[in-house]
Amino acid sequence: MQGNIDPTFGSSPVDAAVSIALASFTLLGLYALQKRTDTPKGGAAASSGWYVLMCALVYLGPRYVHDAFASGVFTFQYLLWVFVTVVPLVALQAGLPVYIFATRGNAGALVGLFAVTVLTFWGLLGTGGESDILVGYPYAVFPIAIIIVSVTTGVDVVARKVAKRVGM
Repeated sequence: MQGNIDPTFGSSPVDAAVSIALASFTLLGLYALQKRTDTPKGGAAASSGWYVLMCALVYLGPRYVHDAFASGVFTFQYLLWVFVTVVPLVALQAGLPVYIFATRGNAGALVGLFAVTVLTFWGLLGTGGESDILVGYPYAVFPIAIIIVSVTTGVDVVARKVAKRVGM
């Protein structure tokens, strides 16, 4: 039906389960890349590249299999929008929490990144509809991602300070 987003795997709960599995695999890759690099900046950069690649695969795979690309996806203006706006924001979405974890040891940043990755992958797995998810990504998904990562990072910082003050 025109305007509705179709789940890739038949139902939204199954898409959510697949998103959780893919997010777990993606974060394992991020963690491994971060640990194999010499500097936190290098780890964040390598992790960002891995994250962008995984997001691209999750986005392109179902659309290719179901031939469900939104109209106008391959126009120059749309591709310019994706490569100038969306790709850097997706890289930042992963790079910032990985950098926080690498420099501060704040696991809350990675917990937030996991939640954001599940949310992002779940959105990317939906096909069809009036427009493409990448059109609204900078306006909807990215701000929510920043809020989630900020809250989980803040909770980790507060929990550490309370534990330190109590003497744990």
